[in-house]
Amino acid sequence: MPDAVTGAPTVGAGAALRATMTAGFRLDVVSALFAPDNPTLSYAWGPARRLLVVRDDVAGERSELLVEYLRAARRRGDLDDFHCIDADAAAGEPRAAGVGACGYVVEAAVKAQLGRRDAVVAFGGERTGRVVAVAAASFRRHTAAMRIHGDLAAVLSCLRDGLSASLHEEGITAMARRTHVLVDEDGLLARPAEPAALLLLALLDARLRDRLVRADVTGCQADALAAVLRLCRRFHTGHPAWRIGEAWLPLAPTTLTGAERRAWSLLTAARVASRLGRLPAPVVSALDGVARRLGLHRATTVVDAPTARRWAANAAPGDGPVAVMLPSTDGGGASVTLARDTLARLLSDRVDDCGTPGPSTPGAPDGGSTPDEVSTPGGTAVAQTPRRGVRPVLGTRLRVDVSANFPVRFTDDVLTPHTDALTDLLPERCQLLAVVDPYAPDQVDRVQRLLSGFRDRGHLARFTVLPVVATEHTKNLTQVATVLRVAEGLGLGPDDRLLVIGGGTLMDSVGYAAYLYRGDTPYIRVPTTLVGMIDAGVGLKVGVNLNGHKNLIGAYHPPLACLRDVAFLRTLAPAELRCGLAEVIKIAVVCDADLFALVERHHADVLAARDTPQVREILDRATRAMLHQLAANPWEEDLRRLPDFGHEFGHALESMSGYRLRHGEAVAIGMALSSYLAFLIGYLDHDDLDRLLVLLRRSGLALWSPVCDPAALWRRLHGEVVPHKAGALHLVVPRRIGVGDFIDSIDEISADLVAEACTALAVRAQEPAR
Repeated sequence: MPDAVTGAPTVGAGAALRATMTAGFRLDVVSALFAPDNPTLSYAWGPARRLLVVRDDVAGERSELLVEYLRAARRRGDLDDFHCIDADAAAGEPRAAGVGACGYVVEAAVKAQLGRRDAVVAFGGERTGRVVAVAAASFRRHTAAMRIHGDLAAVLSCLRDGLSASLHEEGITAMARRTHVLVDEDGLLARPAEPAALLLLALLDARLRDRLVRADVTGCQADALAAVLRLCRRFHTGHPAWRIGEAWLPLAPTTLTGAERRAWSLLTAARVASRLGRLPAPVVSALDGVARRLGLHRATTVVDAPTARRWAANAAPGDGPVAVMLPSTDGGGASVTLARDTLARLLSDRVDDCGTPGPSTPGAPDGGSTPDEVSTPGGTAVAQTPRRGVRPVLGTRLRVDVSANFPVRFTDDVLTPHTDALTDLLPERCQLLAVVDPYAPDQVDRVQRLLSGFRDRGHLARFTVLPVVATEHTKNLTQVATVLRVAEGLGLGPDDRLLVIGGGTLMDSVGYAAYLYRGDTPYIRVPTTLVGMIDAGVGLKVGVNLNGHKNLIGAYHPPLACLRDVAFLRTLAPAELRCGLAEVIKIAVVCDADLFALVERHHADVLAARDTPQVREILDRATRAMLHQLAANPWEEDLRRLPDFGHEFGHALESMSGYRLRHGEAVAIGMALSSYLAFLIGYLDHDDLDRLLVLLRRSGLALWSPVCDPAALWRRLHGEVVPHKAGALHLVVPRRIGVGDFIDSIDEISADLVAEACTALAVRAQEPAR
């Protein structure tokens, strides 16, 4: 057993959190990928024992080769099991779009009994790959994902997305900690190359462009793959060059097909670049010719002037210039800022009306002389010349600094119209979407008056208030989709803000929506419950329930700030105050003996919602203890977490009760159960166990509930807690008040011990409180 974990920060410590996450991207081109003696796939799924395979029509008959490979792996004992689902099975159903498509994958992962160390495999087109990447990033807040692609468009989409998978139509983006892409070379070479993908490669790679101009465009798959290899030497994953043309998609004529729209966007970007002197005119002519040879005749259409003016006027919020990504003479891409009237003219003018283009320069370099290894921001990209067998094309480790240094501060009268509590958090003239729990009759009106004051003082250009009733039953993907839909309709961007005013339940779902929404709109928490002020409001975890499973889908997403107004406590029902106090007791038992003693003396003041120095000290110490734990393990890469105390049983009891038990009530019973087990196996002495049980009873919290079915709880430990913690139990227990430890293996306890603990607590619950 490892040493017990202890230590809370002093009250004077800074309430800040700094977190850094390392994310990795790897892309391999593999021939004979599904050959029985090729170990590439088994290396790729790593420690996983169960796989969920999501396939679509793009994979076609080659998906059967993958199935046979996995069957052989199962026979060898390399896998325990695998399950396959059709990505198009929900086609035509509302849930097949956006977060619903991700929910469909997560539901299948639950049915396949995937644990935290297992993996999801996408095999098919770019849409399937992106949905799986987003779903895997959210399932249990991170599950490994592997993408297998045998078509050029999907390969380019992986390079374009890099570490963040995006569902562009729904405005959804998710960061993947590890992205592993396997290119099925045999499948790609046998499949006609997608014309729009070829056109992008021709824009970036002069050698391929010359080949497509001079030779038959059919049978060019090998040349296109060689171009990808060359470009990988020059551009790291996520480089802007891979995204050239995307900004122009909304302007594409609606009469065009999907492939024609993408091609039109690329050609439009090239024309605008040429008219600015950034791209030689012969290159644009060559691209026009390639588009026609690829059958993209309609993609050469020039937009009319009125349409160009309308698009330029709405290309970005505000009235200022617009930044667009354009190809450049070096074969890459760069952001260019243009006035809106200039942009409209460049889009609609004929080439001979735009003046003489800039000096003619040689075509873009083909990258053939680039060394095999080049430095990239944050990592190294490695490319190799094509040869048979397994060859890593791009292997890059990027250090991603995720800002989690946010203030957690007391703010009096936060909803007063003339307050300046939000001033330093709002960019000038930004948009704001406020999601508000209308638990009090006048809550929405108070928020309206608050934000009207900020608008009148020039801090906000406009705002929208969205009332959302938050319960454990409504904390689901439907609620997330509602927030996403409103945010998308408002066109929120990185200089705008989301504001959530409510309890932990609402902050969880809105925080997850903020994580998914394009990945770039900061959000502010204003907790209105005690749980929110000392737990949900100060942590990184966000998420929602799915099919009775608590917080099964979510992420780690820090807010911009957490503003706590103790006055909200006076609006809470006694049951809500008890639930919040349970979370205070939780962190005190395993982290801070002095806080526990403080709660023993002043729990009545907390339950009466008194704003006293002792109550503020309790809130402050609980918050700092929580932040201290988060700072050491912000992304839960170590699954042994002291703040999970009481939650292993607590989450099970919540769902077993149909959420009739409130979260804090269930956690209190979970603490009692875990502590009694610690007493039974000799970890905790009777005096400290008694102190905890007495404090819970004095705080009005139950030690036992009729839903405490020992057999059901034992099954939950095996079926939910152990898979969620990668095959271990890691049950948090106290060694003594203020010092936490873990029961790491489920073999250290038994169903009989769980039953004994339940029986003893049921008896104790009937005794008079002391």
